[in-house]
Amino acid sequence: MKLIVCFLVLCSNALAYSQQPATPTPNPLDNLSFMKGDWSGKQNFETGGGPAMVGDATDRIEIGIAGKYLCEMLSTTMPGRKPTDTRHFISYDRQTGKYTAWWFNDTSTHPSELAGDLSGNKLILLSSPSGPGPVLRATYESPSENTLTFLLEMKQGDNWTKLFLTTYTKTAIAAQK
Repeated sequence: MKLIVCFLVLCSNALAYSQQPATPTPNPLDNLSFMKGDWSGKQNFETGGGPAMVGDATDRIEIGIAGKYLCEMLSTTMPGRKPTDTRHFISYDRQTGKYTAWWFNDTSTHPSELAGDLSGNKLILLSSPSGPGPVLRATYESPSENTLTFLLEMKQGDNWTKLFLTTYTKTAIAAQK
């Protein structure tokens, strides 16, 4: 009889414990909330002293795919050219403790893969040196509430060469939300 009572107590304790609310695991993508929104601005290309190249840029960044990715849709329009079509998907790898990204664009047949870290309102991602093409460094930064910058650089030897800097302002519709 004691065995049955002990078993029932054990079962009731196990059931009671399993009904306790689970402590929610924080989503590291929440730390990228400074990037979310609808953005527009200018993309200034580094031309090595040549004539200025500036495009009109738009970016929409939102959480998607069951809350597992920060989904980014970018486009830049240069005078006399059609708009670019680019998608970035950013996630967080709990095993490595790094933010990871896959970039798809209209000029490549394969995505670029990057990984990096967040410090405050600055996300720095690097492409793998073993991947195809040059090593890239992408820096997203929010210097103020309604401003987002996106700097893309390429590694040349021991130095980084700026490819372009895009400065976005949150659009009025997104700023009202």
